[in-house]
Amino acid sequence: MPDKQASSSGVTLKLRLWLFFTIVPAVLFTDLFTKLIVRRTMTAYGETVPVVQGLVKLRFIYNEGIVFGLKLGLPSKWILVLVTFSVAFFLIGYIFFSGYEDRPGLVSLNLIIGGALGNLHDRILYGRVVDFIECGIGELTWPVFNVADIAVTCGALLLAVRLLFYSEKTGDKNGPAPRDLPPDRKAPTDS
Repeated sequence: MPDKQASSSGVTLKLRLWLFFTIVPAVLFTDLFTKLIVRRTMTAYGETVPVVQGLVKLRFIYNEGIVFGLKLGLPSKWILVLVTFSVAFFLIGYIFFSGYEDRPGLVSLNLIIGGALGNLHDRILYGRVVDFIECGIGELTWPVFNVADIAVTCGALLLAVRLLFYSEKTGDKNGPAPRDLPPDRKAPTDS
């Protein structure tokens, strides 16, 4: 029996469910499992462990703030929990009820949800997030992050690329569709 929610692009409810129940749990499990290993085998703010000499190392820290450790003040934990939960809830609703048809876009939204839920788990249970991956050269390093942060970042970048360089209307992968202008406002052509 064909899926009644299939559209011309073939994005069915079955596909949406498959993407959601594949990507989100995979990201969430990987994030929580790696954080568990770090909490059990490393000391917070202790020694770093080189992974790729001079570029990547493991460094266990707690992040009580938002991105890059920025803090919002005393109630920041609950503000972050509320905002993260709201964003994840909105994105889940968007995936299933908006009619959004872009498959890579759906993948990106599920990556963001999985990462958001991984960090939400830490905030609710521990009041802070475990970060442990540090990249950089010498003393010049990026702020420490985790698997959830990677998923959110990759999802956001993929979504940005799709929104900037792909048009569902024209199928053009080189840029967004031009706005439909009335005939008197059309750009002149070279004819």
